[in-house]
Amino acid sequence: MKVVQGLNNWKVTLPIGSVALGYFDGVHRGHQQIIATSIKEAHRQSLPSMVLSFEPHPLRVINPPKAPKLITSFTHKTKLLEGLGVDFFLVLPFTSAFAATKAPTFARDVLNKTLKTKHVTVGYNYTFGHKGEGTPEKLTIYGQELGFSVTVIPPITINGEVISSSLIRQLINQGDIANAAAALGRWPSISGRITRGAGRGRTLGFPTANILLNDNLLWPRFGVYAVRSWYQNQYLFGVANVGLAPTFSNNTARLEVYFFNFHENLYGKTMYVELIRFLRPEQKFSSSDELKQQIEIDKEQAWRIFTYAGTKAYQHCPPFVYNRGAL
Repeated sequence: MKVVQGLNNWKVTLPIGSVALGYFDGVHRGHQQIIATSIKEAHRQSLPSMVLSFEPHPLRVINPPKAPKLITSFTHKTKLLEGLGVDFFLVLPFTSAFAATKAPTFARDVLNKTLKTKHVTVGYNYTFGHKGEGTPEKLTIYGQELGFSVTVIPPITINGEVISSSLIRQLINQGDIANAAAALGRWPSISGRITRGAGRGRTLGFPTANILLNDNLLWPRFGVYAVRSWYQNQYLFGVANVGLAPTFSNNTARLEVYFFNFHENLYGKTMYVELIRFLRPEQKFSSSDELKQQIEIDKEQAWRIFTYAGTKAYQHCPPFVYNRGAL
């Protein structure tokens, strides 16, 4: 997949077979359906496929207080899109000037003149153009006038609720990992560079790898999780605390993960840690010995989850093409 930043850098003269439009935070199952449909149409025409998105999130420009914490970083989203088989990922800078673009102007100048697209795929609730004036229905009319067809993907539901980035944020905030994973099509995750901590885990007998939480990304419910990570062609299983480690009065939120039967130095490496199950809320203990006893209990509970679930649920990811590796 080729990533192109801005229309000024778009030098491809070949028409695009199909463009999938959206921000695609999380690249969840609804997004996957939009993109898969778009790719299928592009293949039918023997032309390239494209995801056209924007950075930053539009609400950061239009209404910053309402801007959500993101489920996926730009790097992670790019890897997920690449795994789906997209040919081009075109990223347009979302500025105040761009936000003022009229919907028909965007359809004419970007989709038709610049990309020469033959087809566009959007979700049922997609809006574009100044103040969201563009709708799937209007896009279909513009396409009829300009020479491209439009497919509108209906909502996909889980437990009677429409899958959306907002729903997934809510589930992750609640620690409802099972339903978040079902909506995403993969396990929720935290990624980042392993940093040095205070070394307290090692003194307790549970050396941890530490990842500082990114302020721009969604933080899961603070607490203890069963986790896993892909490292050097194998899964590492473990238990992790997400939060402030209140026993030691930390003031910086982080993920501290203890991998079972693993003793290598991970400092400086960037890792992708999947949250498999929420075990308990974060709590403050009266002593290091009390904390150590609880970690033993957490470790045993997490280990039972992995061994009981066996190869079906936890040795393999939910069905999704990209699920492993350092970022």
